[in-house]
Amino acid sequence: MSKLVCSLAVVSVVYVVLLLWPTNNRVGDIPFYADKSFNIIAHRNGRALLPGNTLEAAVNALSVGADILELDIHLSADNVLVVRHDDTIDSTTNGTGKIAEMTLAELSLYEVGFNEYDYPEKTAQKGIRIPTLEAFFVGFPAKKFLIELKPDDAHTGAHLCQLVKKYDLINQVMVGSFSSSVLQHFRKKCPEIPTSLGESEVMWIVALNWVGLGHLYDPPGFSVQLPVEHNGIKVVSRSLVKTLRELNLSLDVWTVNSVHEMKELINLGVNGIITDRPDLLNGVVLD
Repeated sequence: MSKLVCSLAVVSVVYVVLLLWPTNNRVGDIPFYADKSFNIIAHRNGRALLPGNTLEAAVNALSVGADILELDIHLSADNVLVVRHDDTIDSTTNGTGKIAEMTLAELSLYEVGFNEYDYPEKTAQKGIRIPTLEAFFVGFPAKKFLIELKPDDAHTGAHLCQLVKKYDLINQVMVGSFSSSVLQHFRKKCPEIPTSLGESEVMWIVALNWVGLGHLYDPPGFSVQLPVEHNGIKVVSRSLVKTLRELNLSLDVWTVNSVHEMKELINLGVNGIITDRPDLLNGVVLD
């Protein structure tokens, strides 16, 4: 019994020491977040307003107040980065096929519409096509992009790195992925371009925060994208916001389309909200 008491005492002392340990692993400031304390981030370029991940949607999202265009990329068979969420074209085009097995010329044959599951009542205008990422960089050279690497490989990231450098957009791009290994490889090959945290990296900081030790986390990236809750468990909390501020990490919450929830998150102090309705969020910000 005495050994157990001693062990618990040692654990308690160590925990208190860690709890009081100063935060000395803050990430540095970066230009991507320099000009605004809160960002309206258009999820797939505001996919509730116009078909997602398209140039037309991006133009519209920016016109209704979006600060950052969030989009997803894949690599075509002829090594062109295209803006698309799924790895196939089945869900929102009038064609079928895997992007990795199709050339850009083949992908360009099909028109893009709304996802029939998310927005079955909406009809898109004719002539919308799957765009290239390069078209976004050419069309919006002064805008900011939150770009998600969808494929679980290093090849797509290498092409992204080259394209961002080609257009001198290093300060206007944040790269994300659910795969921490994809991001780790990207950081090694392209350290100039900032990244957010991958899923397993986010899990670590959330878990540490739950036990009061989030300030000890050494962030490999500059931002965190999180849902409000996961599997019924609330993830975004006031304590997490405080911890991320201590680490100088930006917190962007997805995907929020409710005005009530937008207001709650802004009051909580999050740095950005990723939404299908940038028009609604802009109204909340201006209110």
